[in-house]
Amino acid sequence: MSPSTGESIDTIRVLHVDDEPGFADLSATFLERGDSRMEVRTATTPDAGLDILAGNRIDCVVSDYEMPGTNGIEFLEAIRETHPDLPFILFTGKGSEEVASEAISAGVTDYLQKQGTGVAEQYELLARRIANAVEATRSSRLLKERTRRLETLISNLPGMVYRTLNDPSWPMETVEGEVEALTGYPPEAIETNEVVWGTEVVHPEDRESMWEAVQESLAEDRPFEVTYRIITGDGRTKWVWERGRGVYNDEGELSALEGFITDLTERKKYEKQLKEEQQFVQSILRSLPDPLYAIDTDGYPIRWNEQFEAVSGYSGDEIEGMHVTDFVPQEEVERITGTFDPILEGRRPVTIESIIETKEPETFAVLPALVAISPNGRTANGNSKPSIELHGGCSPGKSPKKSPKSVSSSPKTWSVSR
Repeated sequence: MSPSTGESIDTIRVLHVDDEPGFADLSATFLERGDSRMEVRTATTPDAGLDILAGNRIDCVVSDYEMPGTNGIEFLEAIRETHPDLPFILFTGKGSEEVASEAISAGVTDYLQKQGTGVAEQYELLARRIANAVEATRSSRLLKERTRRLETLISNLPGMVYRTLNDPSWPMETVEGEVEALTGYPPEAIETNEVVWGTEVVHPEDRESMWEAVQESLAEDRPFEVTYRIITGDGRTKWVWERGRGVYNDEGELSALEGFITDLTERKKYEKQLKEEQQFVQSILRSLPDPLYAIDTDGYPIRWNEQFEAVSGYSGDEIEGMHVTDFVPQEEVERITGTFDPILEGRRPVTIESIIETKEPETFAVLPALVAISPNGRTANGNSKPSIELHGGCSPGKSPKKSPKSVSSSPKTWSVSR
């Protein structure tokens, strides 16, 4: 139902214009009786009809041909100035090939000849013609709106959308979006397979693995995601990410693939640089003679070296899941974290002495540490986050007051204000 009028969205609003008032009213009665969706308004002149049309939503106009001072074709032309797609049915008593030809040339939606006021069948036919014309127009409008939305979406996507056959050569049927910016080829060259995606665009070293990945996803009836290289029209190599899925016909047979492809080249460059930086940092950490570990501001380790593993007695896999309070005694936490606010605020190192509880029961190490902030720390999920680094020499010792220790799963008392 319409929220403003209470009408059903299936309501068909008809304007019937005929210079014989009795005939127009009779037509309205038959039409509304024959199809409960129809609401018919009548007018006896084209001018009155135009006034109704200007102030009301009308889905279809039914008009006589011969009217005083004008005719149905001239009325249609006046309507087309403001309503170019409104269905218009010429319902006339003057039936001739000349009128029919003129009506078709003028662009009427349908043409129907009157058969007299007492023939109910003609109104049933008219009602069907009206319903068909309105439904066709509504479907066309819906299709146009969906097409417009799709075109808007595609134009804002950073890449291209496609439809292709499931063949190792990936013959493209349609491509849209930033095709040339991504591939260096005009869309029509790819759509006509003047340039074949699978054999001329996809990098030779990635063709087989890409095909296998797509087929595996199709076999499991799920969307596929593949990352691979392409060779552009000017010979450059780009990394792309593609996501798509199979399109099936009514018989359940795979008819095509549809999906989206976007450029990953810059991201790949960043990932390569990050990996090289991480490898460089790790090589430095391994070369340091003293233990080092870095924690984020929530107290979880993000990097450490082998010397720290040796001193703490924990393996790298164990340290990765620990909290700093798992190897710093709880009574030391407040003293140590008290130094973190000045570090974070002033970006300056502070030297403290930290007691590290080792994995071996009742054993600890004293770490005279230089505590400093690292603004480019990275958490386990890859997000950048400031970190606290502790590094320096250590000396082993025994703590007769300590009981055998295991990694705690209880909530951690840890507070850093950044």
